[in-house]
Amino acid sequence: MISEEVRRFAEDPSAFGSIEPESGYERVLTPHYCLLFGPVTTFTSVSRLRLDPEDVPEVLAEVRAAIAERGHREAMWWIGSSATPSDLIDLLEARGLVPDEREGSEPHATTMVLAEAPPQRETGVVARRVADLEEYRLANRITDAAFGSDSASTWDPVAEERFAAERAGHAPRTYLVWLDDEPVGVARALFASDCPAVLMIGGGVVPQARGRGVYRALVEARWEDAVAAGKPALCTQAGRMSRPVLEPLGFLAVAEQEVLLDPTTC
Repeated sequence: MISEEVRRFAEDPSAFGSIEPESGYERVLTPHYCLLFGPVTTFTSVSRLRLDPEDVPEVLAEVRAAIAERGHREAMWWIGSSATPSDLIDLLEARGLVPDEREGSEPHATTMVLAEAPPQRETGVVARRVADLEEYRLANRITDAAFGSDSASTWDPVAEERFAAERAGHAPRTYLVWLDDEPVGVARALFASDCPAVLMIGGGVVPQARGRGVYRALVEARWEDAVAAGKPALCTQAGRMSRPVLEPLGFLAVAEQEVLLDPTTC
């Protein structure tokens, strides 16, 4: 049974919980939107949009000004099922936003929740949380191999700082998975004491290891940690590759997301 609180958190996780200064994140939360700035300038997210049609031009200008003021860029707008007005995507696209079709990104995601233990299966893979800074840096490289991106060049310069935040509980936990003693997958999860569930983010598998239970092992590792933390529910924004893997594990769709990019911030 998925509670309404968990469903709302799953759709708009950035709007929930407290943001500690030690996390490296900053949030601007208003009745109209949630604007989240990450520890690197390319982490810029807009979500939980609750607007009237006449609000759109003013809010867009307000958000763009806040992004410019902080020197951030690449703003991603998450238009969830609960966003208003119903034609918000059309209104934003008319003002220059476009579907996020960059390499490593997807213009559509499905919000999914797992509220009971996934079926166990022997896969021969080992998934666990990273143990040290070296493994944390390795996770950045595996991320790029899995998604065909170049995020390591952005995150490696702050790896030591971010790993310290991860260890202290101020940043998402980072996981790696090994197959035949080779690192082949990566995932992260946000654990927050004042949020109703655990948010899964950034899960990916290198192409040569797909279809061998690697992604499944990463889900199981995070589920076990969620249960240990007293929060037996996992949420995620699933793309076209992860949704077919998550559905057999018991994940249920609770919302849909359209992801727009604001080219004026790129």
